[in-house]
Amino acid sequence: MAQQPAQRLVDPEVADYRAQVARYPRLSNEEERRLLATRGQDRDAANRTLIEHNLYLVLEAAEARKRRGVPFGDLFQEGTVGLISAVEHYKPAEGDFHASLVRVIGATMDDVVAQTDEAQRNDEAFVIACRLLESAQRLLSGRLGRPATPAELAKLLQWEEARVNVVLEMLREARVVHDQELVDYLLELDGVDDIDEIPGIEA
Repeated sequence: MAQQPAQRLVDPEVADYRAQVARYPRLSNEEERRLLATRGQDRDAANRTLIEHNLYLVLEAAEARKRRGVPFGDLFQEGTVGLISAVEHYKPAEGDFHASLVRVIGATMDDVVAQTDEAQRNDEAFVIACRLLESAQRLLSGRLGRPATPAELAKLLQWEEARVNVVLEMLREARVVHDQELVDYLLELDGVDDIDEIPGIEA
């Protein structure tokens, strides 16, 4: 007996959005031209129809980016905002209607992905800085028999003293508010976590 092809599992959230979008079938070229030509008090209703029946473009763009670190629902919502803007501001001089929608939807989602990536990089950089600073504090305290000053920490780490002060203050604030999530992250972080791993520094 021939084996049946394995069925692909679909994320329930994605399936839900697909079901919602399926309620609005694609418009014919003639219908779109008629709606785009609408003027006056009927324009808002025409735009709404154009938006609803082009939601499939948002779905396609979100599915293409669903493994980029942003929740699918957020991608879809941001893409819908882009779609609304593209429909409401479309001018025939911009060229093909669908190409204009795809461009704006994609750019809106890509901005969100880029912002998320940057935020994650900043978080990771801060955590690494915290680990390095704490390692430096332990090392110097052991050598000096007292807490190290920001200037001494800056010299050992080869940082600007202002950077040391910023990280120290953020650590103090995290401890004051009992930011257990940050503490756990610091303990579990893989990567540079000891002063001995800083190039050019010997314990």
